[in-house]
Amino acid sequence: MLKVISHDPKPLSWWYEQYLLGRINMAPAYQRRSYIWSTWKRAHLIDSLLNDFDVPKFYVANFVEMHVQALNKERKSYAIIDGKQRMQAIFDFFDGTLPLNPSFVLDDAPDLKLGKFTYVELKSKFPTLARKVEGFVPTVMDVLTDDEHKIEELFVRLNSGEAATGAEKRNAMGGPVPAIVREIVLHPFFQKKIRFDTKRMQEHNLATKLLLIEYRQGFQDTKAAKLNEFAEEAKRWADEQPEDRLDLGPFGAARDRVYAVLDALSPEFHERDKLLSSAGQIPVYYWLARERPDLLPELHDFLDELTVAIKDLIAGERLQPGRADPELVSYYTMSRTTNDQSSLENRYRILVKRLQAYVGPVRGRRRAV
Repeated sequence: MLKVISHDPKPLSWWYEQYLLGRINMAPAYQRRSYIWSTWKRAHLIDSLLNDFDVPKFYVANFVEMHVQALNKERKSYAIIDGKQRMQAIFDFFDGTLPLNPSFVLDDAPDLKLGKFTYVELKSKFPTLARKVEGFVPTVMDVLTDDEHKIEELFVRLNSGEAATGAEKRNAMGGPVPAIVREIVLHPFFQKKIRFDTKRMQEHNLATKLLLIEYRQGFQDTKAAKLNEFAEEAKRWADEQPEDRLDLGPFGAARDRVYAVLDALSPEFHERDKLLSSAGQIPVYYWLARERPDLLPELHDFLDELTVAIKDLIAGERLQPGRADPELVSYYTMSRTTNDQSSLENRYRILVKRLQAYVGPVRGRRRAV
């Protein structure tokens, strides 16, 4: 038999208390294999709670309502079935081991500097916000069954719709890369700063490019075929790992480096910045933030002037062909082939050279782009 019913509404503070009392089995034998979330993604869940976003349902085996010895050898009141990563992130926040992301912004009070705050600090300085997390009432579904196979089938049914979203083929490949990309596009850089169209998941495409470049630690061809090969490579790697391995190895490490670079790059751009209207330019800006963070404070003003210079270049070529700055012509021409490794490398080289000249030998002294 299988019965799924709503649990009596209880706030997160109540569930945390059950956890502290040892009444929740977070890793029952029938828990499906799931990779550990990155620290950034776990903290992003707390971000969602503080900014009044909803979170998906949790599913737990309720042994208070239905005691089944075969499924409850640990003699707990509850066992997590679906939502383990989310539940653990919440408990870690209450424990003080999971601070808010450095880039956290409270939408109702964006001027408050709350990045890296722990639960204790939040409770001390902004108790109303702490109570918002404590008092949040999640939707928890009780699963009543005496058949472990029914739980396994429930796993499949709960997650079978994840790939059937109408997204690009790569998003449905499985393995680490699509999952990581779905995390990366939650970063504020993608959520608030980019300006290009995302109706056909172009932001996923860009995030995959950044992940590939970071994983290889250098510019690569980023055409669709190469991105697909990268996703397949990661899937093969994951398939070869032992069942008890939960981390994402080198792919997880690359993901974490992407977060760190985006944390540095994002503050340099405005919300829905016109300079981020073209996804094809962003890998070059990303690599500059990674390799030359010392130049970042001047990047936005420089790109503003570079945009004007390119418009003047185009207009000048029409009037006086062949008299324009050849290096700037080269940069503009290569910008039309955004996915070629050589284009990325040469655009980066030109960008750094001209940005250095713009900044000048003494910070604050600027020259024409």
